[in-house]
Amino acid sequence: MIKNLRIKNYALLKEVNIDFEKGFTVISGETGSGKSIMLDALTLLLGKRVDRISKKSNKKTVIEAIFCIDKSKKKFFIEHDLDFQKNTIVRREISLEGRSRAFINDTPVLINVLLDFSYNFIEVYAQHQSIFVKENNAQFALLDQLALSNSLLLEYQKEYYTYNQLKLELKAIQSNGVMSDSEIEFLRYQLDEIDRCDIQVGEKHELEKNISILENIEAINEVISYSKENLNNENGIVSQLSDLRRKLSDFDNFTEINDRIDSVVIELNDISSDFNLFSDDVKLNANDLNEFSNRLDIINSMLQKHKVNSLDELFEYKQFIDNKINISKSFEKDIKNMNIKISNQLKVVEDLVTLLNNKRNESIPNVTKMIERCLSQLGMPYARFNILLQKCDSFHQNGNTNVSFCFSANKGGALLELSKVASGGELSRLMLAIKFISSKYSNLDTLIFDEIDSGVSGEIASLMGEMMKKMGESTQVLAISHLPQIASKGERHLKVIKTVVNSETICNIITLNNNERVKEIAKLLSGKKITEAAYDNARALLHQ
Repeated sequence: MIKNLRIKNYALLKEVNIDFEKGFTVISGETGSGKSIMLDALTLLLGKRVDRISKKSNKKTVIEAIFCIDKSKKKFFIEHDLDFQKNTIVRREISLEGRSRAFINDTPVLINVLLDFSYNFIEVYAQHQSIFVKENNAQFALLDQLALSNSLLLEYQKEYYTYNQLKLELKAIQSNGVMSDSEIEFLRYQLDEIDRCDIQVGEKHELEKNISILENIEAINEVISYSKENLNNENGIVSQLSDLRRKLSDFDNFTEINDRIDSVVIELNDISSDFNLFSDDVKLNANDLNEFSNRLDIINSMLQKHKVNSLDELFEYKQFIDNKINISKSFEKDIKNMNIKISNQLKVVEDLVTLLNNKRNESIPNVTKMIERCLSQLGMPYARFNILLQKCDSFHQNGNTNVSFCFSANKGGALLELSKVASGGELSRLMLAIKFISSKYSNLDTLIFDEIDSGVSGEIASLMGEMMKKMGESTQVLAISHLPQIASKGERHLKVIKTVVNSETICNIITLNNNERVKEIAKLLSGKKITEAAYDNARALLHQ
């Protein structure tokens, strides 16, 4: 489980230190308060690509978490040659230029190791992922999680990759034939030339983006300057709205309008902050333009020389050259040997995919029953769910079948593909049911939900909160939610707040005591103007 999260100099999070405990923890906060930023920071720690950093100070971004790891899970540390510690510290440091370093127990690690750590110990389920459950790959991932077939799938994917590599090698051998010494020498020259350029994945796109910014930097800066002048100066829009609010506050008739003005002011401040962040992002100079342009010319020249249209094609061509160079001149013997290898490897793949399909099919009846039972507990007593596997003609990364999640929410309704029938609220409940079941069999220590309650309210939200609380008995559960019915079910309650300190907008995260929880839940019930009835309802929710 995650025990502590520390964030320094990331976007609006200047200095945040959060302690976590076992069980079910709820995280709330107003729209735009910084909940998504906190989640972004955590996903960066778990291996997400760096695409947004804070440049408000001259200090690097540091994201660090302490995880309590059971001794039974030493396998990860052994596989990656890391020292095992019960209180494992994971840290990621990001420079102002976007370069990052990662550490596990003070040992430097690659980003893929962070991703593997996440796979073994923690899962973040974001709000938008309910959409992707309609996609084939996502459905396979969920099925294998529920069928406990992930390890078998990984073994199959490893052997399937080997099978494809052998076929590529055979193709290279067949296309090469016998090459002369001069032909081989020429290919080696091409390979060395590409290597000397040291072109990185995605480099061309990044260069083109930066050049575009620099070429339009004056216009961009004018827009940013205009926004600053008209939003937050002494006579700007925000100031005028604030004056209007003060004038209207003398009259009871304008309470609702004042609340709407408050919302507009918050949104305008958010927009102003985003402009400031972007302003920092475009602080490049003319020397950079020359450097970027020269580098882009080198890359384009290399693409033109080798008659390819993209870096991917160039890298493929490089690999092709490398394969040709390493192929023996006695290619006929190589072809025969390669065909034997392919045939043997195909048998390995076929055996594994048979085991994989059997395990999936065996699990489906029990899995569907458990999901339907959970959906009934979530206010859908007539919901039906099924998983269909249909064999296809070829192998792919998930086996040799297609998968379909079929669903019906209403009594007598036909089972149809999930993408055709499920609403947002139904998807939210279905995903929670799936996660509830999988958490019982998963080795994950921590599960994070980002507004999984989308599209539900009232009694259904309360039922979802109860289910997440139940999950918290065996798995650490963190849930970001705007719903009071869910917030009240948490054993602990964190709140994300946004404040302005010395003309700088910053976010902070605090732990609420009992009285503060009552106030926060009352606010979620009634809005900023909290009534006594809302307080009573909040107390009632907390004591259910």
